[in-house]
Amino acid sequence: MTNGTDYSTYLKINDLLELQVPLSDDAPDELLFIVVHQSYELWFKVIIDELKRASAALHRNEPWNAVSHLRRMIIVEDLLLSHLQVLDSMSPEGFLEFRDPLNPASGFQSCQFRAIEFLSGGGKKAMLSFELFDDKQRSWLKEVSELPTLSSGFERSLRRTLSASAQDDLLDLVRALYLSHGEADTSALHTVAELMTDHDERLAMWRHQHMLMAGRQIGRRPGTGGSEGMAYLDTTLAQRLYPVLWEVRSVL
Repeated sequence: MTNGTDYSTYLKINDLLELQVPLSDDAPDELLFIVVHQSYELWFKVIIDELKRASAALHRNEPWNAVSHLRRMIIVEDLLLSHLQVLDSMSPEGFLEFRDPLNPASGFQSCQFRAIEFLSGGGKKAMLSFELFDDKQRSWLKEVSELPTLSSGFERSLRRTLSASAQDDLLDLVRALYLSHGEADTSALHTVAELMTDHDERLAMWRHQHMLMAGRQIGRRPGTGGSEGMAYLDTTLAQRLYPVLWEVRSVL
């Protein structure tokens, strides 16, 4: 009979608590900054797993098996939005105490966030040659970029469920789904479409709150990663992963 494992060993708590290494001597807000961003990356790992599972279910034309994964993903994204409120508790002068040593580090360099964009169906090929990613990150992101996406899985399942051809207009098919989803398969697809809209909405909300937070912390200063800072973030606010799911509202 084995004794099993204990909490600390299973979760590698000792290793985990050694990963927060401030670069400044005594900037009170730096530990908070590190913990929030490390927790973001851990939750990104969960989101990536849920996206892969949901996409696989949709490509198998099993939308009902994608629902639980997408719902969990939305809950995680709501949690991440609340993390921004914690960062917003920093004062601008407190952030500036440790900001300069971060250069050129930036959230723009989050490889996992770019993976989320690719798996959702909105990744940009330019990210595959981004100079601030190392070779291992670029190789992994390229592999992710070639995986089935949530948007392609939704369209594939929609066309198969409605017995549509590749020539049928996608907006017309989505409209038909929204106007009639009383059967089990169409009901599941409709739920998936609304959860995808939730996902798109959460990312838009994150971008907006991130832009406001950046303006509150650094004003119009350039970003540490070489971007134009708040000016760059302004340009991301109108981005949408699934334009057709927003457009369908206008034609119902």
